[in-house]
Amino acid sequence: MQYTRIAIIGLSCLMLACATPYPNTPEGQVAFYVNQAQVAISKGNCSSAGPEIDAAISRPTGNEKIKEFFSKDEKARDCYYELHQKQIAGVSEASRANAIFLKLTAIKEAEIFSGGQVNALFAMLEKTVTDGNVTGSVQLVLGDKTDRFPALSNAYHQKIIINRSVENLQKGSDVRPVAALMSYVTKHGVDSIEGKRIESLLPTFNIRRDEIDVVGKIFPKFSSTRKEEITARVFLQVKGDRLLAEDVRQLLREKIRGVEWVTSSGSGSVNLIIERIRSDEKNSPEQSQTITYAQHEVDTLSAVMLMPRNASYIYETVSGGSTIEYGYVVSAVIDGKTVADDLIRGKVGGEYKRCQNSRIQNVFGGTTSAGFVANDDMRQRCSGPSSISIEQLRQEIFSKVLDGVLKIPSIKRAHELN
Repeated sequence: MQYTRIAIIGLSCLMLACATPYPNTPEGQVAFYVNQAQVAISKGNCSSAGPEIDAAISRPTGNEKIKEFFSKDEKARDCYYELHQKQIAGVSEASRANAIFLKLTAIKEAEIFSGGQVNALFAMLEKTVTDGNVTGSVQLVLGDKTDRFPALSNAYHQKIIINRSVENLQKGSDVRPVAALMSYVTKHGVDSIEGKRIESLLPTFNIRRDEIDVVGKIFPKFSSTRKEEITARVFLQVKGDRLLAEDVRQLLREKIRGVEWVTSSGSGSVNLIIERIRSDEKNSPEQSQTITYAQHEVDTLSAVMLMPRNASYIYETVSGGSTIEYGYVVSAVIDGKTVADDLIRGKVGGEYKRCQNSRIQNVFGGTTSAGFVANDDMRQRCSGPSSISIEQLRQEIFSKVLDGVLKIPSIKRAHELN
């Protein structure tokens, strides 16, 4: 058995090319990264050398080693410099610009490049950011950290940033600088020209529930009105047993946002009715079967290395099944008018199978656990779900009912805006 383990390790190293251990000391790590950078540059792969040089610089003594490396290979220094020029040219957002700024600061402190070279990179970065703000290639908005680029603080650039922030909110962009915009209004004054302009535009921003409190500190009247607009009042009725009613209520309260669940139907409220009209649950009893493979039926490599001569591979399959045929009606009435009436029906579940107790039995009857899959036949027999529970199927059905509820226009709108 010891021979088998050694053979497996040897085969694994041949197949996976066992790697040189990563050094434990900072000095060893620096040497490792410098060597990796040298190999990459010798192959003309400048982009791969850059991260290796960065890693070396980030460790003690790395600065000196990289300077020594560059003094012997000017091509490597040029490569690293040009790589930063490319990174700066590719800046498209504030976070990336700030990350490069910090990296250039570290390079300046390390004295990797001359003072003139570093200053040229800083100037290129600022120009890329400021030009990008004008052209839109760098999408700066209120709230972005821009203090590292003083040119952006002038009125011309600030106007562009403010207008872009407004446009993002109007377009429903994922970038929503609402808090920063409210700070801007506070700074200029609610009654200022800019304050009045932003107030007039508030209805176009699709303000969400988690943004209402921030807006409410500056524009309380709008905030109160908006909260009413994005809240759906729903009176829920579940027709079925009490357990079903409790499960459905809990699911809807947990999963649907922007709904106030009221205790009685009123003017403008949604009277939501969920009725179960079918629930046929079936469980098939589990059945077990023993499968045996002779050694010649097992994958050749595994048979030779992991099985004694003329041994057998044995395991059991366990199969069963669970299904539910279901039917629900989801309807909604507002002020006596039916706004939704949806029949949700179908069948969920099916058969499952799992394999267990795989073992090797030698010709004398002794057995040992098998830690591998015998062959393609076993892979096929053991694929698919290993179990299906009725409770899981019920939750799957409830999800379909939830989808039906979220199709009701007023509930869908409240959910999406929260």
